[in-house]
Amino acid sequence: MLLAENSPGRDSTEYFIIFEPRLSTLSSTLESYSLPFMFYNDVKKQQQMAALTKEKDELSKSITMYRSLFDANKQLLDEMKCQAEEAKFKETQLRNELKAHNIDIPATQQIPHIEALLEKKIAEQNELKKRPRRLCTLPNYTKRSGDILGKIAHLAQIEDDRAAMVISWHLASDMDCVVTLTTDAARCIYDETQGRQQVLPLDSIYRKTLPDWKRPLPHFRNGKLHFKPFGDPVFARDLLTFPDNIEHCETVFGMLLGDTIILDNLDAANHYRKEVVKITHCPTLLTRDGDRIRSNGKFGGLQNKAPPMDKLRGMVFGAPVPKQCVDLGKQIDLIQQYRNALCKLNSVRADLDHQLQYLHTPDMKRKKQELDEQEKSLKRIEQKLGMTPMRRCSDSLCLSPKIEVTECPIPTKRMRRESIRQNR
Repeated sequence: MLLAENSPGRDSTEYFIIFEPRLSTLSSTLESYSLPFMFYNDVKKQQQMAALTKEKDELSKSITMYRSLFDANKQLLDEMKCQAEEAKFKETQLRNELKAHNIDIPATQQIPHIEALLEKKIAEQNELKKRPRRLCTLPNYTKRSGDILGKIAHLAQIEDDRAAMVISWHLASDMDCVVTLTTDAARCIYDETQGRQQVLPLDSIYRKTLPDWKRPLPHFRNGKLHFKPFGDPVFARDLLTFPDNIEHCETVFGMLLGDTIILDNLDAANHYRKEVVKITHCPTLLTRDGDRIRSNGKFGGLQNKAPPMDKLRGMVFGAPVPKQCVDLGKQIDLIQQYRNALCKLNSVRADLDHQLQYLHTPDMKRKKQELDEQEKSLKRIEQKLGMTPMRRCSDSLCLSPKIEVTECPIPTKRMRRESIRQNR
């Protein structure tokens, strides 16, 4: 902004020019802007003030840079503190979960202790995996696409040997059947094997007749126990575990087994059937001794007696991984999570300590001292210039409709513009 020579005004006085936007296209009002400036009527004094103004601008720029530096450091420090709190919360949460598994972590030498514990748990798990367990030796069908689930014998596992024997025998004619998701995939297998391979497409199953896996045993009716059975009756399907494709496998075995029930022996099965038929239909019953009572009540004969396990020629459901091995796997996973959380916590704390040390270095203290000195110098210069510390217009100035200039015979610029418009 330039002022004409011999412009009227008070010497060493700060003036404000108020800019008020008037735009009809804007629905909301904009805040007025105040431009402050100092007025001097002495050339030498103006030069001195100009030098002070230049020094003030340089100090303001330097102060802004210092403040930006300290603000950035403060923001970084706050973020590091937040990360440290989150890492500590995660570490505490995992530590409590380990305690629930009776695993305690010492307060010192934590990482070496965790590594040794991990090594021990993994060795125990590998030892359990090496122990012999029942396997299905029937060759599975090659899964060339995602539409092929595999042979029925490989889709499920049964922990109990006696139950595995009788259920495998009961489904002997289906064990070699290949389950597919689509009829097209089943047809491809049929064509490739010249019709020698059994196939079961799931898209051809009528699902409304499938059993409800949450249904209670038939001796319970409307939540009432009608008689007290013996022989530990349980739905045969509830003894199955599925390593993969649980939903599809429930469909397959729900159709194949239906509501078939397994009990300890033939006496328990006969008693169960005799009581159930008094209140409802009785499904097929199997016994852990290898007997079968068909849903029509027929039992006995070679057709209803399972052979020994070795006579099944490998067409038997495999045994799942021992429960202890599964528990060890969960513990190993939890210990590994805790190790990672602890390493992250240590790393975040180290970064936080490094940042705190950096903020207390002689260089940062010197910069803080320089900032304080520059702010004091800026305040002194502004006092010499007679400037107010505010750079925006005050409420009284913003609301004032006029700008009064004392001892100024020349009309203001706005008044001159309005006068010109009236004279046109």
